[in-house]
Amino acid sequence: MLIIKHTVETTATPAQIWKIWQDVENWKKWDQDIELSRIDGPFQTGTTGCTKFIGTPLFKTLLTQVVPLKLVIQEAHLSFAKVVSYQSMTYVKGKTQVTFQVEIRGPLSLFFACMLRRFIKKKIPLEMEEMLKRAEVLG
Repeated sequence: MLIIKHTVETTATPAQIWKIWQDVENWKKWDQDIELSRIDGPFQTGTTGCTKFIGTPLFKTLLTQVVPLKLVIQEAHLSFAKVVSYQSMTYVKGKTQVTFQVEIRGPLSLFFACMLRRFIKKKIPLEMEEMLKRAEVLG
């Protein structure tokens, strides 16, 4: 069940954005709701980790697909559901188009979607704006 898909365009290069994405421990600098995030190895397909949002338990995560400078798909498991986050980018004519997409799947996906939809729709554009500001100043 698709919760949100949001796309923005930036002058930041894919390499600048990739630096931000693979710096998992510092995601909290551009996503104010993250208390802690880490991975248990290199930023590549199959690596596990965890994320803790303020006021929530620790969620185990899995990088299910990582294509450098293009795509990151990450899963977090809830009770009888999982959140699948897609971050992708394409570079065309000196601009990078960045898309974040969040889906919730599983038997309780409708329940979690109802609980989280409004929060996620409000939060994703703000996160993306902050993340891109940080990426644009990288050299």
